[in-house]
Amino acid sequence: MKKDNMSIFMLNNGRYRGALLDATDMVRSMREKHETGVIETFALGETYIAAGLLTSMLKGKDRIGIVFECGGPLKGISVEVTAGGDVRGYLQNNPIPLEKIPERLDLSNLFGPGFLSITKYLEDSKQPFTGQVMITYGSIAKDLAYYYTTSENTPTAFNLSVKFDTEGLLIGAGGMYIQKMPSKEGETQDEGEAEGIQDALGGMPSIGISLAEGKTLQNILSENFGKFKPNVIGSRFISFNCSCSRELFESYLCALNSDGKKDILENGPYPVVTLCHNCNTSYKFSKKEIEELFKKNGTVD
Repeated sequence: MKKDNMSIFMLNNGRYRGALLDATDMVRSMREKHETGVIETFALGETYIAAGLLTSMLKGKDRIGIVFECGGPLKGISVEVTAGGDVRGYLQNNPIPLEKIPERLDLSNLFGPGFLSITKYLEDSKQPFTGQVMITYGSIAKDLAYYYTTSENTPTAFNLSVKFDTEGLLIGAGGMYIQKMPSKEGETQDEGEAEGIQDALGGMPSIGISLAEGKTLQNILSENFGKFKPNVIGSRFISFNCSCSRELFESYLCALNSDGKKDILENGPYPVVTLCHNCNTSYKFSKKEIEELFKKNGTVD
């Protein structure tokens, strides 16, 4: 499986941290597995990119889940990422039911009212932590920035990019986030510095197009943020990868109550097809396999 590269960096002598990700192969693999159209690839792809960027905040066996729940045609998006850079997730509606094809890639009319939730599963915490804000912009980048700025009191900005050619083929995908670090004791705030960095992030050329043109992450970082003294402190690999397996779905089937198992044994239909929402992989079980599985599990004699 191909892996995309992400650079983790600091700006202005450590006063800001961020990450820059080339996510082209990840989004392309996601599109192939989920069989998404252009608007669906755009919505899910941007969320995958955002999740990939957040791995820079994780370590060990940490995970983060991003969930949009909304009343519009999009219905919702659920994506999770591990500290190891494995990203998976799905759209609630695929395809998204649209009255007409949108003239431009804009999700604001597809969200409707709803909530953005971010759940952190940290290895050294006994319970996961979930923060939630109302969907305010109908933009994955802006709503994520709003979440971190308001819910976690950490000024943050995202730039997410998924680009297609005139035939609807994906040509480049990537993203960047920049986050202000807590001020050191006695350090004065420089509002002009923060505005300059945010302006640079919002005004930079399309990351997806830059990647399609062959620019490297170092090229993009130095060309757009050179005056902020970028210092690359690490890198990670990111990929579309799901931890599901046939054995996992066998355990789900065995966990059904007795009535559910009896219904499957008597009525099927066969083969029994199970589907992983996160990666759209199906696992099929014949009648003989189901009988042997339930017998081994003590369901049938």
